[in-house]
Amino acid sequence: MTSDTPSSELLNELILLASRSPSPHNTQPWSPRIVDGAIEVSIVPGRTLPAGDPTFRDVIMSLGAWIESCAIGAAEKGYAVDVEVLPALSELDSLPVAGPADATRPVFRIALSTSATATDAPANSAGPPPFTADDVRERRVYRGKLEGKPEVFAHIESLQLPPWLQVRSLDDGAMKQLSTLGIAFTASRATVANELLHWLRLDPRHPRYHRDGMTDAMLVMPRPLARIAAPFTRKARLRDPLVAVAGPLARFLEGLGRDASLPPALTDEAGAPTHHVLVANSRAAGIDDILSVTEAMDSRIGVTEPHALEAGRVLQRLWLHAHRQGLAISPHSELIDSPAAHGALRKRLGLARSDVALSVFSAGVPQTPHVPRSPRLTDPAR
Repeated sequence: MTSDTPSSELLNELILLASRSPSPHNTQPWSPRIVDGAIEVSIVPGRTLPAGDPTFRDVIMSLGAWIESCAIGAAEKGYAVDVEVLPALSELDSLPVAGPADATRPVFRIALSTSATATDAPANSAGPPPFTADDVRERRVYRGKLEGKPEVFAHIESLQLPPWLQVRSLDDGAMKQLSTLGIAFTASRATVANELLHWLRLDPRHPRYHRDGMTDAMLVMPRPLARIAAPFTRKARLRDPLVAVAGPLARFLEGLGRDASLPPALTDEAGAPTHHVLVANSRAAGIDDILSVTEAMDSRIGVTEPHALEAGRVLQRLWLHAHRQGLAISPHSELIDSPAAHGALRKRLGLARSDVALSVFSAGVPQTPHVPRSPRLTDPAR
């Protein structure tokens, strides 16, 4: 049995669970607070990526994952969530570049309900057993070698994707070449490269090593290499010359990759990880609403912000589905961030003008018994 009014203890428990949601560079851009028995979430400008994520696509999708994690935890306690998307979600361009969250401008509000008429019943209430809070806590991201299990994403009907979203497969040969092109793009743009370096934590002595960002363990970086690279992420006198030298070389490699043709789409080698692209169709998303279609087509993301939020929820379900099957995920936003890689990706998948690639990720079984856990701001102090 549940009471009609959720306790502050429960709401805090859900906030703590949702903190395990994925975010770009592990920036954790959300700032939740409890207001009148509900949860309001604002965005922390200093935890966004103005250079690497100028459209806020990744930030909004991470907020969608936050909502989904919260909904899973609430369902386990017998509650459904009512999600109210607030106007500030569509006004992110007005955010400052840095600084704390503005509590007066939350982007969404979550209230809990025991009513069967709640606007957002548990996402996977039918079919296989629902995801659990433990699934959210134990979901794994691994950037080392993965061994594929193609059957895992062959049948995802139980995840109840909305009709405007689909999961497309990308062959391993194209994935390797496009990822290299995307990495070259990142290294060739000083603002993007510096932003990435800012969020690297390559030395356990880094003051935020156990709080946020991407650690050497998360990146599966050999310890000797991490020790050599760590000073370049923290000291401007070392970092700036490195970025200045790397830029022209990366642009040269990017040019070579842009001119190269993708390899034939052959059957992937046995054991290769599988690669997937979450694709939205902006017209299908607003099929009965001309205004929604216009807003989606005019959006820098390619879909409206509320649709990107929903896509983030779906992406979290996809990653939890992989976790249930013993798989880990490796995200590859660089394929979408790089115009050249993105264009080649669209051509490879045969996407229409109204199709929008929102996320690219690889899935497979990690070749290690221990996958490093990413740090969180809500972890106990160490």
